[in-house]
Amino acid sequence: MTMRIPFSLFLIITQKILWANGGCSYNKDLRHCSCSLVDLTNVMSIVSCIQASSLEFQGGRFVDTEEYSLHNVEMEQVLAMIHLPLSKVVFANVVISEEFLFSFLNWVQRIQINMLAFVNTTFEGKSNSQPMVGSPPQILSLQVINGSSYPLFDRVSDFTGLRSWIFKLEELILTKSQLSGIPCNTSRQFKVLSSLDLSENLLQDENVSSSFCQGAFPNIKTLKLHHNYLINFDTICQTLNKENQLKHLDLSRNNLSSAAASLCEWQPSLTLLNLSDTGLKELHHILPRNCEILDLSYNKLYALNLSLPSLRELHLSHNLFTTISSIGIFPLLQILAIDGNPMKTLQRGQLQYFRHMSTVRADNIPYICSCSLVHDINEMTMSSLTFQQWPDGYVCDSPDSLKGQRVSEVELSFFECHKPLLSVLICIVSLLVVVAVVVCIHKFHQSKKTRLQNLQRSNVCNMQFQT
Repeated sequence: MTMRIPFSLFLIITQKILWANGGCSYNKDLRHCSCSLVDLTNVMSIVSCIQASSLEFQGGRFVDTEEYSLHNVEMEQVLAMIHLPLSKVVFANVVISEEFLFSFLNWVQRIQINMLAFVNTTFEGKSNSQPMVGSPPQILSLQVINGSSYPLFDRVSDFTGLRSWIFKLEELILTKSQLSGIPCNTSRQFKVLSSLDLSENLLQDENVSSSFCQGAFPNIKTLKLHHNYLINFDTICQTLNKENQLKHLDLSRNNLSSAAASLCEWQPSLTLLNLSDTGLKELHHILPRNCEILDLSYNKLYALNLSLPSLRELHLSHNLFTTISSIGIFPLLQILAIDGNPMKTLQRGQLQYFRHMSTVRADNIPYICSCSLVHDINEMTMSSLTFQQWPDGYVCDSPDSLKGQRVSEVELSFFECHKPLLSVLICIVSLLVVVAVVVCIHKFHQSKKTRLQNLQRSNVCNMQFQT
């Protein structure tokens, strides 16, 4: 008679053994376990990852359903022994079928996973799985970076098996994946999604309009559309001003330079707007009136005419500003970045208009190291203001004798700093000397003339006496 030991009990007995033949590598300090995809067919390898807080499956290919379905029961039992939440599960540089994704989700059904990530992943096949049985996986965030699959359009039915968990995500990141849009009906299903990142895809203005149709993403608070193909600021505003929960919007690295003036008003909830590297030469748009953080870096702006009373943080790096006075006055501004602008000077009096200013970044500017500049910057750095990149980033561009030298190291003498005053003093002294010389010469001639006259009188008297 053969004794049969339950598989789960066998694992409990053997989990203390060091699995020398296992393909997974466990870092005890980081509690991170790194495996190859093929290790999912080797139960003993996965056992060594039971104490891990993060899992990574690097490299491999799983497209044959039968290859991994044979291990479904064993893998579910092994992963059921993980009682602590997993901060992250990553599949990197792999090729997997969508059917495998469903199998994996069944394996981790009872585990709380903060983030499930697919990096450089190719999904093959189209899943026809039925809705998942039992409680859905507890996954808060889904991340797909440089992933390839069938387009999401016209695939609403494919989400049937995933509906129990994918529409309960709080964060969704789909970047570098040649995504051109999300179907309206699909967008409406994300009832609790608060953060959406669609950066570095193929989105155009009309795609955003269709993806953010009426009722889509009702709880969205953070939206990143960085580096797509958006060109019309007004269209984007008209599309997104229905999102009354939106707080953070990133439109950076889109070509908005040719957009006409927009009179569209944003929702009052929007407090952070990123328009960096969008080719802007002038701002004719109405910006969110409650904006607290505004990024206009890497544009071609030379002046601002804005009224943003709540603005606390303003980034103007690498524009065409020549003076701080052209930036405008924002009464609550605390952080200002003006590095990389052709300003040449920075005056203490200009910053005094910003009474709440605490942090300034003004490096990478071609400073003319005059006495007033050196004095003002050194005074400001010793005040309550924090100068980022000080002192290495603050370098003299002129005069030639100081070019390349750090502003903090410049030492100018009293005579170098007061040349005009010294010139006036020298002129005055010279004039006084000339006047004194003239007076002396005049007095000398007068004295000589008087002596001659006295001598003549004396001679006349002598002659009269002798006569």
